[in-house]
Amino acid sequence: MTHLYKIKNKEGELVTFKPNTVQLKHAVDRKDFTRTLVLKARQFGFTTFYCIDLLDEALWVKGTTCAILGHEREAVDKIFDIVKRAYTNLPEFLKPKTKTDTKRQYDFTFRFDGEQLDSSIYVALKLRSGTVQNLHITESAYIKDRQELNAGSKQAVPLSGRISEETTGNGFDEFYDVYEEARTNPHPTPLDYRAFFYAWYENPEYTLSGECGEKSQYETEIQVRYNLTEGQLLWRRWKMKELMRSDKGLLGLTGEQLFKQEYPITVLEAFQSGAGNVFDTEKVEATKPNPQLLGGIPTLQSKGFIVWQNVIIGHKYVIGVDPSDGEGADASCIDVWDKDTRFQVAQFYGKIRPDELADLAKLAGDYYNKAYVGVENNMLTCILFLSKIYDNYFFTTTIDEKTAKKTKKIGWNTNSKTRDVMIDEFIIAFEEDTLTINSTGTLGEMKTFVKKENGKREHADGKHDDRLFAGFIALQMIKHYKEPARTWESNNTGL
Repeated sequence: MTHLYKIKNKEGELVTFKPNTVQLKHAVDRKDFTRTLVLKARQFGFTTFYCIDLLDEALWVKGTTCAILGHEREAVDKIFDIVKRAYTNLPEFLKPKTKTDTKRQYDFTFRFDGEQLDSSIYVALKLRSGTVQNLHITESAYIKDRQELNAGSKQAVPLSGRISEETTGNGFDEFYDVYEEARTNPHPTPLDYRAFFYAWYENPEYTLSGECGEKSQYETEIQVRYNLTEGQLLWRRWKMKELMRSDKGLLGLTGEQLFKQEYPITVLEAFQSGAGNVFDTEKVEATKPNPQLLGGIPTLQSKGFIVWQNVIIGHKYVIGVDPSDGEGADASCIDVWDKDTRFQVAQFYGKIRPDELADLAKLAGDYYNKAYVGVENNMLTCILFLSKIYDNYFFTTTIDEKTAKKTKKIGWNTNSKTRDVMIDEFIIAFEEDTLTINSTGTLGEMKTFVKKENGKREHADGKHDDRLFAGFIALQMIKHYKEPARTWESNNTGL
């Protein structure tokens, strides 16, 4: 691999491929693992490395089919250019005979010495039919249809085959879940994925000559933590200015934010990149939830609640309920908070019928000192069931100007006016450290709650925000809290 293949360098010159420092490090790190995930900063040349690696195997190993998947058509063309350049510039006496060299594919029939090869390499958006012994996926975090990738393309690789994925971060998406599972796996088996991360400072080219002078607190912290040189910090400052002058500078981000997006120094920074996160992910990551309370409330726990604090006599509680129909992709959530301490005391999350959800909300409300319950009014059945069995829930009253007739509208209405308010107030409370969030599920949804291109704040593609919205509603119930005992002047109920 180090003396035979030609590539185009950053200056556009045709040169012999020689792995750079980071590529060599990865070649050592990956050992003989058959399933690898690579998270990286930009411009490390991992795609080139794997193009040469797979071409080398297809040229010399009999009966091998190698495939490289790209995330978009333009990328696929560029990747095949790397493979084609390396093959066409081989010494003529070493070139194997080919049957196919079109449609981004080479089929090799006979080796240079006349021995049969029957191997191939191709680049595509998804695997074609047949078995693939060596599969590489570039920019894996940007693959839109990961279900097809997992259930289709990867299934073409036998247990003895190799699957490698490399990517820059693309927010806390499905790739993040896979990567974190691999990174935190204490006892991986030979078929489990191994996760690797390569930070920007691992590239020795990223340095300039000179002294930094006065440093920011962040610069001082990373210099000490990662043993950075003055030259590396100078390069970082130069790159931040360059990014601000580029098209990326039009994104409304600071130079430091853009640098972290393109050149992360930690796994967290890598996944923050391009995510449009609503919450400060570093602060979310630093939030340590309390362990589940054991043996506290058998009734609630037996019904699927996670409990962090028993009821306290004299305390007031609020409950936010985000219902679903119990059949679709969304789950239902009941979130219980101490009104005055803003301590998250209990939570239910799961797929359940609306009437059963109403029973659980009553159960939690009764236990927590007749808590004040706010139910999102997108599920009529749940609200109507709850109103028949529980009498301390959020409602609004409208008065007809002509007849003076009062109509009670039960349930919390999330609309264009209330949605931004409830999100903003939760963010402020979190940033001001007035919330004690104990649910790992809630914290997980905070990391994947993003601002989309249309400006709407919601869960990232493939993620959920049911627990988060139950928490949003619970905080609104603190504002609208009413004591349990009350009567209504009208029996008319509407939504």
